[in-house]
Amino acid sequence: MAQRRFVGIMAAMLAFGSWVIGGVHGAEPTKLASSARFDVMADEAAGSIDQALVIAGQGTISRPNWLTEPAQGRTYTVSFPVSRLGWRSMTIAFTPARDGAVTLSLMGPWEEASKGVVYRQDIEWDDIQATGGRLANGGFESGGGLMGWEGERGKVVRATHESPAHGGTSFARTWHNNPLSAKIAVQGGQQVRIVLFARAARPEDFREMPRVSGRDTPAHKALARFRRGANLGNGLEVPPGQTWGEHYTHTDLRLIREQGFDHARIPAGWHHYTGPGPEFRIQPEFFTRVDTLVNAGLEQGLSILINIHHFDDFTTNPKAQTPKFKALWDQIAAHYAHAPDGLAFELLNEPKDAATTEVMNQVVAETLPVIRRSNPRRTIFVGPGRWNSIGELPAFTLPGDDQNLIVTVHNYDPFYFTHQSATWAGDDVKALAGVVFPGPPKTPLTLDPRLKASANVLTWVKAYNTTPAAMNPSGPHAFQGLFDQAQEWSLYYGRPIHLGEFGAFSAADPVSRAHYYQAVREAAEKAGFGWAIWDWKAGFRYWNQAESHPEPGLHEALMGPTK
Repeated sequence: MAQRRFVGIMAAMLAFGSWVIGGVHGAEPTKLASSARFDVMADEAAGSIDQALVIAGQGTISRPNWLTEPAQGRTYTVSFPVSRLGWRSMTIAFTPARDGAVTLSLMGPWEEASKGVVYRQDIEWDDIQATGGRLANGGFESGGGLMGWEGERGKVVRATHESPAHGGTSFARTWHNNPLSAKIAVQGGQQVRIVLFARAARPEDFREMPRVSGRDTPAHKALARFRRGANLGNGLEVPPGQTWGEHYTHTDLRLIREQGFDHARIPAGWHHYTGPGPEFRIQPEFFTRVDTLVNAGLEQGLSILINIHHFDDFTTNPKAQTPKFKALWDQIAAHYAHAPDGLAFELLNEPKDAATTEVMNQVVAETLPVIRRSNPRRTIFVGPGRWNSIGELPAFTLPGDDQNLIVTVHNYDPFYFTHQSATWAGDDVKALAGVVFPGPPKTPLTLDPRLKASANVLTWVKAYNTTPAAMNPSGPHAFQGLFDQAQEWSLYYGRPIHLGEFGAFSAADPVSRAHYYQAVREAAEKAGFGWAIWDWKAGFRYWNQAESHPEPGLHEALMGPTK
């Protein structure tokens, strides 16, 4: 697991030379969007808006921390996942303080391609409705489509067979730097609900990934061996000389098997143990350490997944580090060329920063042939950028001629639950304690005013305290929409999915942890994903090493009731 995880991740800056993404519109680099964004801002007459809730759909509501504090109290920014494959809906509610107007701005995600240059990620909108307020022409059908809307460069599109409207014959198209806005008349103290439908617009020169037909490919068959796994976290990936690591032995692999898991994921920091370039020769002693755990797992009947973990030099500067990355995989692949089929490779844990999804598309295309020279039939796990984010799948592409690839994604939502009290996860998160799953809590959570929590944390805690369980931000609603999105992508492209990491820090209460693990496991299995918990016995531990038993409730949560 990446030690750095924050809410509201800033988009990485592209720093990979000529490896540019799928197209250019004028001077603007374009990209297929994976999320839609809209803002709501009260005017001075309305004063402020509060009590924001997600009523239906999957998404997040936050205060825009780039505005002044007074402006933050009048504004919410909302994001929700979208797909080019179909319309997605989102319903939010909020309450204005006084009579006035609220401006609804339809935008797109903010993400920099380079310093000061924002990707053009077009979003299509339709059938926007407001209750508790008055909104005109939410279907973009009147007055040429733009009556009631402002935005010189906003565009109304006529529906076609290939791009149907959600309703009627027209829809709007916007992106971050080309918003459309409309005013909604509101009454003080009366809740306003807004329903929107959105879809990702396909860039003009978007390169469609080849679809794989059938569900009996080598990758699908291999996934049957990687259904329920555990990560040997904070082990072989820990840099030399650091003291936060765990020591793993044959006993751990035996216990993992006895507990009902069918595979173990072994994070490894190969890049720490090499000689100089261009060979970057891996130290034999490190191969021996990895071999010990690989062989112990295979002897227990476990499948084993090994990766390159925490290669931060690569994710900071992929272009400069690609020779070393490919040299590592050339050696690893050759070393394990004759290993049983139960051993699989994972190219890179959680690409991030400059290792964007678009960059990783090229890295995957260049590195797979290196491995295939010695391992033509080995199962290989590959994943998108932004820490293997599900939301990056629409931009992730794989070579169509390799059908033994499993796509790995990670998910730790709801983050304020799973990472509460984690000191490395940012001031807001480390200050949270007592968050339960699922919410709402029996007794509302109160924050120490001395901690000066951000507006986003205050908004989240208010929703956590008051939202019913079905839509509570500390419940299955936090990840279900993402799992649905990943399942849709998997079925459309014929690529199996493995949830390579999920888990809750041990600071959460045992009952909530068990509820969370069961909810994620059931959702993943229903979607057809394999999964692996983070982790076996470190900070997100399943196994209590001191007392030699699982943490309370986790075995039943992950394996079902004991018979």
